[in-house]
Amino acid sequence: MKSKFTYTFFLLFLTSISFYAQTVACNGTLPFEEKDGILTIEMESGILPTGSNWEIGSEPDPNLEGATINYIFWNGAESFSRLSGSPITYNIKINNPGTYRLAWRGRIGKGTSGGEHNDAWLRIEADDFYATKQSSATATPALEPKPNCTNNPDRDCPEGSSTNGYFKAFMNRHPVNLPVESRWGFVTNTNDGNSFRFIWATFNTPGNYAIIVDARSNSFFMDKMVLRRSNVSDSVAQNLNNTESSCFDASLSTENLNINEVAIYPNPTSGKIQITNLPLNTKLTIRNILGAKVREINVKSASESIDISDLNEGVYFLSNNDQNNGFVKKIIKI
Repeated sequence: MKSKFTYTFFLLFLTSISFYAQTVACNGTLPFEEKDGILTIEMESGILPTGSNWEIGSEPDPNLEGATINYIFWNGAESFSRLSGSPITYNIKINNPGTYRLAWRGRIGKGTSGGEHNDAWLRIEADDFYATKQSSATATPALEPKPNCTNNPDRDCPEGSSTNGYFKAFMNRHPVNLPVESRWGFVTNTNDGNSFRFIWATFNTPGNYAIIVDARSNSFFMDKMVLRRSNVSDSVAQNLNNTESSCFDASLSTENLNINEVAIYPNPTSGKIQITNLPLNTKLTIRNILGAKVREINVKSASESIDISDLNEGVYFLSNNDQNNGFVKKIIKI
């Protein structure tokens, strides 16, 4: 009973406060902020893992006069049956909950086949992550990545590769037979042999989430990716004149009680989190989704680094015991 009460209190607390967005220059760790149902991210804006075979290239944009495409690509061994272990995490901030379609703009950068050098691993940390064959977010049949699909009677598992909650996400615009201006495009399919062209993520509440890309094919060029809410058209969201979304710095925000907002980054994380703008001499508590306490930390400074690599994957809540400057923050452990 106590755990349920605590968890309910957390949710009520989270929904009772509001923040004014503070946008700043993006640095690869700050979340890109969704606005009016659209989120646009240049792929090279992510932090490429140190020592990995991710590279950045550029070329003239055949679809936008005078513009240059900056793109990322994997220049290492291909990893078709498992993750490469070199993920790029793009932190995002959703302001308008709902179901969003993801599509990235890319082209096949090597060879003479439309079915090679054309994919990457994709995972979205959200409340739901799935794909449909039709353009409706509620269409059936629907696919879910392995292994979750094996336990969901309403979802099918993808034909071909899928692992650890990732889809194999591919395109098939021919690198030779098509005119140059048609080789780049917003094409993001999954499911071998019977493409499901629409990949969706549902965000039930405003907050921080993540898009994670891992290497699969060598020389698949990825320019940008777009998330658009189901009430926004592809033509509006995928307009090449759209600028990249701004980033959000919670440390510059104030909530309606006019106190400094506590910032946590990176979030999601697989290891350490850095917490800034803490009230002095406070006790931090981390609880799991059921409200059970998993850790307590006494801090005396305004900044603290905490290693949560030993925690299981999932959602946690960080809170403090300060009556005047209390807060509750969601942490996603990946």
